[in-house]
Amino acid sequence: MIGNTDALSVLRNITNGFVLIEGPMGCGKTSASLAHAAALTGVQIEESQTRYISEQCRFLSHYHAQDLDINFLASDGGPLGFFKPGVHIIDEAQELTAKRQQSRLKTIRLQPDTLLMLCTTDPGALDPAIRDRCAKIRLGLLTPREVRALVERACQHTGVHYSDNIVAALNRADHRRPRQILNTIDDLARGKPLLQAVADNL
Repeated sequence: MIGNTDALSVLRNITNGFVLIEGPMGCGKTSASLAHAAALTGVQIEESQTRYISEQCRFLSHYHAQDLDINFLASDGGPLGFFKPGVHIIDEAQELTAKRQQSRLKTIRLQPDTLLMLCTTDPGALDPAIRDRCAKIRLGLLTPREVRALVERACQHTGVHYSDNIVAALNRADHRRPRQILNTIDDLARGKPLLQAVADNL
């Protein structure tokens, strides 16, 4: 992760409870939550994966809100209303619109070794009672200096020749979200011209 240093420092110190990670689309909310989950559990999963049980029997889950059944995360054989011990990530949490889902999250209790991370672009769409339970982590756009640092790293990783022109084009187009930058560099690696790669990822 590059950028949002203060916010990510706060996140690194949270090991249990409720966390709300908010920010604009493409700013790294899911990447930050998955990286934090890996640091806590020793298990790294991709964005496309949903659940994993580690050797320590800590449960790691990652779901899009539309695909989530809150009851699935309830602890098997444990006290009613508890989540399975581990780390749970819910993407696009603003889409938890069903009253049943919202009600469970308002009343659910977490065991001491359980962390629930809600990622959202629209925290105002969540029930205020849920927001009030959460520690707040806000991720924002990258600074021009951070854009340069991410471009340098991405070019090195993909084999794209680094150029100040790439950084200038991304900053002119206000490409200050990590996902847009990485997608643009990937397109350059596939042979797209710079201006087309930038435009295609607006």
